[in-house]
Amino acid sequence: MSLSSAKNYALRAGRSQDEKEAIELLSKAILELATSMEATDAKIKKINKST
Repeated sequence: MSLSSAKNYALRAGRSQDEKEAIELLSKAILELATSMEATDAKIKKINKST
């Protein structure tokens, strides 16, 4: 799960001619972003606890 995956899903959604496929790709992009944000948040909290 990464930001680049989210970007790729969003780009594919933008090029999609099928509305249902675009919605699915955007959903995947949002999930990737949320997962990446959670991972980043966990890393920051771990760093803050160690300092």
